[in-house]
Amino acid sequence: MATTVKIIDKDSPYFGQEVEGHRWYYNHLHTGDSPDLFVIQTSDGEKQILSTGIDIDHYENQLLTREKNRLSASVGDEVMITKSGSGSFCRGWDISTPHFISEICSSGHVYFDGYPNGGACIFRPEVQKT
Repeated sequence: MATTVKIIDKDSPYFGQEVEGHRWYYNHLHTGDSPDLFVIQTSDGEKQILSTGIDIDHYENQLLTREKNRLSASVGDEVMITKSGSGSFCRGWDISTPHFISEICSSGHVYFDGYPNGGACIFRPEVQKT
């Protein structure tokens, strides 16, 4: 499923348009707080645009919806983790017991049991509701 980008830069010839696009590079100036670089598909071909020129919330919400659909679970659900990815786990974390989803991020990270206070943060886990 393709993501779309809403152009909000009033100086852009694509202002007001919603076009197919994706984040190409995070923090493109490597300063720790510079805009991200996006690639969009326009009637004039592939173009680059900075995150300052797009509705970033619109883009991130698409990714978040995709992650929630992939998980088939929501914040607050009690789940069993059926497949773990990389992550951070507090001492005593037991993957074989049920856990509560505390947060789902558009990046694919899922927080469990109020992490970092006794829980875990796992990248793209698979879960089953209990």
